[in-house]
Amino acid sequence: MKGLFLGAGASVECGMPLVWSFTSILSKNILSRLDIKLFDFHGDEAIKKRFALVFQSDTMHYEEMVKHLENWKLEAKTPKEAQIVDGLISQVTECIQLLLLELQEKCLPRMKFRFENYFGLQALLEQQGRIEIFSLNHDLILEELCAYYDLGLKDGFYANREHGYKNLGEFRLITSKELSEQKLDFYEGNEKGVNLLKLHGSFDIFAIEDKKTYLKSVGNGGFGSFVSAIRNIESESLNVCQKMQVRGVNELFVNDSSGELQFLRRSLLSGGHKFKGKFEQIAPIALFDAFKNRINNVQELVVIGYGFGDEHVNEVMLKWLSDPKNQLTISNPYCDEIPDILKAHQAQVQIVKKGLTDYLLSIDPSKDQGEIMSEQIQIKLLNN
Repeated sequence: MKGLFLGAGASVECGMPLVWSFTSILSKNILSRLDIKLFDFHGDEAIKKRFALVFQSDTMHYEEMVKHLENWKLEAKTPKEAQIVDGLISQVTECIQLLLLELQEKCLPRMKFRFENYFGLQALLEQQGRIEIFSLNHDLILEELCAYYDLGLKDGFYANREHGYKNLGEFRLITSKELSEQKLDFYEGNEKGVNLLKLHGSFDIFAIEDKKTYLKSVGNGGFGSFVSAIRNIESESLNVCQKMQVRGVNELFVNDSSGELQFLRRSLLSGGHKFKGKFEQIAPIALFDAFKNRINNVQELVVIGYGFGDEHVNEVMLKWLSDPKNQLTISNPYCDEIPDILKAHQAQVQIVKKGLTDYLLSIDPSKDQGEIMSEQIQIKLLNN
């Protein structure tokens, strides 16, 4: 079975930014808001100045900036300093999520245009019946893509369960107990569909009830509905916060179907200490544990848009490659040589000079090439 592993480069053709582009956007937004109440420095000008220097750096991308803040907290000289920096980390993570969501909304027209050439995912599903997709991305491109082609999608969360938030939209649900016992809802055996595991959190995954339950927002199937569902929840939270004249950090204040105030904690992961237990994280560790297990369902892993920069991910891939029957394909138009981390298994690794669009087109090349070339010209015009 062939599986896909997706990093940020897989989403760039749909309009989402690469790491350095997003770093510039994030830094400008943060530096322009240092003197409002978005960031709480507790009146400590030295911390404020050091914080600003982090986001003025031209040598760190945004994940490294968050890691720098994390290390700062770990090395803080006083508990008060550690507390302030911990709050700043949460505030920066919230900024990352909100900016990425805004960018996701802006790229919807480009997504729809790209999706016309993404029929290869449907073809791959027809060829092998089930697809395992592992993603580091927070965006909702895959959810929208599967809805666009009416492909069955499971993400580990259970549908058709009572959750008490019908007033906010539809959700899938899973309990922390089910996660810890690896009782996730995926297509198995001869069942047909796409299994999606999002390893670093997502716009649409929230923790409730002190992380005893997790919700995943669901669109109604229309194009853009998964994205708009999140915006609706964010807007509802804004309304509640304005009425209360208070807000939380990295969590949403909402009323449930009975009118009771509830808190939805965002799940996006950033920084350099993911899954190490040094910092609280909302994204369930059990989803990464599921990746360790489910990668063994795959004999060929096609890696698109990932630069092999996450140690915890690389460890899983290397263990998987210890089986000489497994093959890893790097699908990257700019990759010229096998990364050092994989060279011990280079006989099992190949490079294909394709981005996500060209890779999916290569799965089902039956479409008229003249029509594809015409669409590529239109895409270039759209990009400009």
